Amino acid sequence: MKLALCTISYRHHLRSFNDLIEFASEEHFDAIDIWGVHAEHLRTEEVDRLKSSHLNVSMLSHYLNLNGPMSELLAETKRLSRLATRIGTKRIRIFAGNEASHTLSDAKWDQLVYRLNGICRVLDAAGQRLLLEFHPNTATDTVEATQRLLQAIHHPACRINFDVLHVIESKADPVEAYVRLASYVDHLHLKTVAKTDQFSVFEPSNVYAASGSREGMVPLFEGIVDYQRFFEDLSGQLEHLTASLEWFGPDPDKRLKEDRRLIVQSLERVPVLSR
Repeated sequence: MKLALCTISYRHHLRSFNDLIEFASEEHFDAIDIWGVHAEHLRTEEVDRLKSSHLNVSMLSHYLNLNGPMSELLAETKRLSRLATRIGTKRIRIFAGNEASHTLSDAKWDQLVYRLNGICRVLDAAGQRLLLEFHPNTATDTVEATQRLLQAIHHPACRINFDVLHVIESKADPVEAYVRLASYVDHLHLKTVAKTDQFSVFEPSNVYAASGSREGMVPLFEGIVDYQRFFEDLSGQLEHLTASLEWFGPDPDKRLKEDRRLIVQSLERVPVLSR
């Protein structure tokens, strides 16, 4: 399994992109997960520097308004496709709307399927893939809803960004959920919280705010997600994936460096015979 640094970890830090490339390289990350806002402002020399490094761009993490006119949605999709091409990635991650799956009427569900299928056709023509994030208050907020949506879209360019913590938030077992969704999973997000009543710390209105609370954000192996068990139980099934360390708390250099080291140690402890 390859490990990626998320540039969104530095959304409130004054840090050049070249510095992030250097840091990620020095700390032996395999890839970099670029937040759309950052990708849009990269200078040509920064893109060239990135492409000359050993780092892959695992994903362009961005957002699309799925409620506006279809013509505008497809135009924005084409713009994101060009941006993904510029930074050298084939994956574009978005959220599947902004309404919980159980609240969607049949008409809204059909509209969502139609629009996501249209996005997939645009990206597929460019050799790219759409990744829908497993996330609360979207159409992919449970395992069942995610399976239903992917089957309805029925396009090979539509995949899943499997966020382990959000799977637990949905009250599903992450190992069982991964097995059920494995044929769709194209990327992982790794993060955690200290207690099960702290999921709200990752609500967009809080986590993206400079003054938002960071209480409950803890290192990967100190929270409610049993990552050691996740890696062990899925041994042999994750090697083809890239996993992004999605840290939103303070001192991202220290935390990302340490969590990467602990993940590598954890993977090394997985019994060889089970791989």
